[in-house]
Amino acid sequence: MVMRVFVGGLAMVALAGAAAATPGDPFDSGHDDAPLTILDPATAAPCPQKPGLCINAGARSTIAVAAAPMAAAAGSADKSSKAAIVVPRFSRAASVAASDGTQTAAAVTPPENAAWTLALSGTLKHPAWAGNALFLFFDLEDPDSIENRQFTALYQAPLKAGPKLAARLVLSPEDGFRPGHSYRIRVVQLINAKEIVLGETDVSLL
Repeated sequence: MVMRVFVGGLAMVALAGAAAATPGDPFDSGHDDAPLTILDPATAAPCPQKPGLCINAGARSTIAVAAAPMAAAAGSADKSSKAAIVVPRFSRAASVAASDGTQTAAAVTPPENAAWTLALSGTLKHPAWAGNALFLFFDLEDPDSIENRQFTALYQAPLKAGPKLAARLVLSPEDGFRPGHSYRIRVVQLINAKEIVLGETDVSLL
């Protein structure tokens, strides 16, 4: 599994260097296959958690799979919830089609490099400032990944100021994402030389 060490100082330098990022910068290409695309929160699916981030399938090639309550790895992203943790799960559509009996598994198994496309939306714990933000992805199969500041992937994009966030994520095996693994998505900005967690949530990939 590809892991990249997350060094707080380096992240702060990246944030500080792009603090004045504007739409059109290469961090957010706007293409459907871009790893990260910032969307208009007004058009996003409503998220009942306030504050909180919700995840939905972001394309027909990705489908939601029923999720059962589970023990949260590395601590829950929702610190205020006392209920059992339900982590949303998503599969690449072709990997589920084999169960309907109409095609052979070999015919519908997705390519190994097929990506998961997710829609992330909700209300941030701290309103975003206008400028660059980092989207960090920690693999929760490694219980020490967050404590050791190790992440599977890091994407960045400029945000508009405000409490709402909407984004499309394209998570590819080529970037280190693996089926059967759960990930913590953490959105941060550097504000007055301090790293601020705007929001975070968990997701499982199948």
